[in-house]
Amino acid sequence: MFLKRNKNYYGISVESDDWVAPEETLLDSDSQYSDIEQPISGLVFRLFMVVFSLVFLIILSFVFKNSIIDHDVFSKLAFQNKSANFPLPPPRGAILDRNGLVLVRNIPVFNLLAITRELKDSSEDLGGHVIKIAQILGQNPDILHQKIIDQMKFNSTFFVHLELTKDQALAIEYLDPKGFYVVPDTKREYLDGPKFSQIIGYTGKVSKDDLGDDYYFTTDVVGRLGIENQYEKFLRGVHGNIFFSRGEAGHITKEPTSGNSLILNIDHDLQVKLYDEVFSVLRDSGLSRAAAIVQDPRDGSVRALVSFPGFDNNIFSSSISEGDYRRLFENKSKPLFNRVVGGLYNPGSTIKPLVGMAGLQEKIMTPGDTIEDCVDLTIANPYDQDNPYVFKNWRVEYGPFNLRRAIANSCNIYFFTMGGGFGNINGLGAERLIKYFNASLIASALGLDMPGEEKGFVPSPEWKLREKGEAWYLGDTYNISIGQGDLLVTPLWLNSYVSAIANGGNFYKPLIGNRVVNRDQETVAEFNSEVIGSLPFSEGVINEVRNAMRETVLSGTAQPLKDLPVTAGAKTGTAEVVKGRSVNSFLIVFTPHENPELAMTILIEGASPTQQGLAIKVASEVLKWYFSRN
Repeated sequence: MFLKRNKNYYGISVESDDWVAPEETLLDSDSQYSDIEQPISGLVFRLFMVVFSLVFLIILSFVFKNSIIDHDVFSKLAFQNKSANFPLPPPRGAILDRNGLVLVRNIPVFNLLAITRELKDSSEDLGGHVIKIAQILGQNPDILHQKIIDQMKFNSTFFVHLELTKDQALAIEYLDPKGFYVVPDTKREYLDGPKFSQIIGYTGKVSKDDLGDDYYFTTDVVGRLGIENQYEKFLRGVHGNIFFSRGEAGHITKEPTSGNSLILNIDHDLQVKLYDEVFSVLRDSGLSRAAAIVQDPRDGSVRALVSFPGFDNNIFSSSISEGDYRRLFENKSKPLFNRVVGGLYNPGSTIKPLVGMAGLQEKIMTPGDTIEDCVDLTIANPYDQDNPYVFKNWRVEYGPFNLRRAIANSCNIYFFTMGGGFGNINGLGAERLIKYFNASLIASALGLDMPGEEKGFVPSPEWKLREKGEAWYLGDTYNISIGQGDLLVTPLWLNSYVSAIANGGNFYKPLIGNRVVNRDQETVAEFNSEVIGSLPFSEGVINEVRNAMRETVLSGTAQPLKDLPVTAGAKTGTAEVVKGRSVNSFLIVFTPHENPELAMTILIEGASPTQQGLAIKVASEVLKWYFSRN
């Protein structure tokens, strides 16, 4: 090797066979000289050692965390990997009436559950197991086998059969087929189901929309109608858990906690009596549709509520048959429809006390002012002077009519005059009538604690022009003055309105629920009465109409109620459905007259003109029973 050294040069000849050893390269890092080859800096090795140490520490800490700190978590996960976790649905809370009588309870049942993972592991034995299970259940083996195969494609756990009999459950337990388990559950039992179904509603399997709530699993049920739906979050409980592991029987790791119980304002005995009387009248008269509600006018609490046709909510506690489905969901009479809260009807003459109060408040007429008789009223036809418009009373009655006699005998002519004017009496006119209707909450939701409440409808000249392309005529004002035309209300509003007359003017929020209690009978939530509005009339005006409604019982259209053991104030109403052929028959009543405890509204749909007394008959029987019981 030839070395050339001088002040500016140090190198190794490429012609030499002696190459630089690795250690020489490392030593070159301390040399003050530089050449074509660059030495590896010591910083690189120090950095490498730091990175290596950090990675080692991270891996070590990760291993320590997984194996020591999170041991229990991963142990459970490992257990779940070789098992199936099934959420146990909690029993729903009971529902009771105001006196503590149970209306809804749970009864224990057993269901047959299948674990897809285990069924796949035992695929060779699956066919044999299915044949034996089908024999126990009394089903076709081929159909059952296909049903199981279909479910296995989409579900990790699924029910093969619901509500096993005791013998079936024991037989399957004895058979002990791999992948099949008998699990406990409960189902709803509705006592006097048909008589309370429109209040309580029913439960049904959860839908895809329900699963958006993290609470629900596919095996759960949810309130679908009525109180079951309204108070769902109180009635549902806390899920339990049951684990199924390969080669081991399922065991519960967490017991489910039942939901809270709900106490209603409903009076069981009054509800049954009201239902029976309406049903009896419908049956005897060949009719099928009706609605009735009873409230305490002192606080708005709902004591009874029925709607016909109805349904038996126990049908929904088990698998609903095709026939039942058609009867409920394809029936033109809509048995699931609650007419009390969702039905919109012309109120007929039941609106006359409200028109009367508006007329007194505006001083259109005084209580003593009269019209000549109650026969008919004729106004000019601006389009054909030879053919004037004639508005007739529902029956011919002669002699003077003041407010009290007009309400008692339901004189249309008096209220045509009060509402639209006639002769030298100007009348309220459409604008003021509409104002008082709206102020009396006809077009407002009252906030009943039940799904499906509809608002009433108050027509106006602007609405008629916009929707029908027609002007508003005096005849329109006459029609809404007696509860006809396009004016619509719900039976719920009618009863809240008569309650307001009874209690001196207050509209209370109608409440079915009273309070929620837990398993220790401690109150979890309480639903107190709430004033949501008031009649826009003075105390004197309201009292005048209260006394006129008393006269309706003493000498007017509701005289059958004179035989009650207590005094009452009432107003009958008839709304024409098919001219000359069918009517809706109404009655609103409060009792006792001096200090009212109950307010009631009865509607019988589609009655003939000769059946207008059916609503009075129902009210009479119910109120006689109520105020005569010990």
